[in-house]
Amino acid sequence: MITFDADTGRAQKAVESAKRRQLPVPQVIDDTAAMVDVALKAAHMEVPPRPTLDDIPATAEELATAIEERAHAHRIAKAHNAIGTDYLEPIARKYNALVREQVPGWIRALQPEFNGLVKQLRALAKKLPDNLDPVWLNWDDPAVSTPWTRAEGIALQLDQIVTDRKTLAMAGGLAGEGGPDSELYAVARLPDPTTRGVAEHHMRDHIAPEIVQWRDLKRQPVPRWLQLTRSQYLTIELATPDEVRGRAAVRGKWVEAISVRGVAPMPSERSIRAVQAVLDA
Repeated sequence: MITFDADTGRAQKAVESAKRRQLPVPQVIDDTAAMVDVALKAAHMEVPPRPTLDDIPATAEELATAIEERAHAHRIAKAHNAIGTDYLEPIARKYNALVREQVPGWIRALQPEFNGLVKQLRALAKKLPDNLDPVWLNWDDPAVSTPWTRAEGIALQLDQIVTDRKTLAMAGGLAGEGGPDSELYAVARLPDPTTRGVAEHHMRDHIAPEIVQWRDLKRQPVPRWLQLTRSQYLTIELATPDEVRGRAAVRGKWVEAISVRGVAPMPSERSIRAVQAVLDA
């Protein structure tokens, strides 16, 4: 019986992404993929179709021969099904493990291109107005339309990198990293909480609104990326394989410190000490 242990879908998608980006894919991965394909074909070999009226031979002797041949084909197919299935799961596990080993290096290899695109986007952001709402932009002004068009191409490339990183992360066993805001943490990090930042409501007044803005602009890639490059509190940076959960933990540390600060406009010395204890833990 074929189980989910034989599922190589995520690994195959990761390899496709890596090859499309011309990242190094060891030959052993392709060799193992070929073996997975052989085992799959054997595991799914079909028995001959049921005979029809046209398949009835002319004599009893010919019928006996046909039955013997079909019986042999049935036995071969059933044997292939069983043995192919036996081989499929260990080979698939090997393939998934080989791909998983490459995922960290592949994700890190995305960073130079990501950084280069962000650098270009920052330069374009300086040429565009503060208000990035397309409704209010003067599209007849080449000083606006030209950098915006270039930014569209860059935003598309950045989105593809993020998609590929997610594909690689899933193959590497990193699926769900960072929780509901993992998409943000994959491309940006929050500032570490400080006693002053907690006391002065930096999360409430500055960081949280920028996170909300990132979510609200989900279907507007150009403003979304431009706003992120202009952010004073979110640092745009493609996460390393192990970094998304760490960035989520920073958010958790902010929340924990805020919870002991209290709601007073000016926290007491006791609250400040409690905040500091949380941050030092």
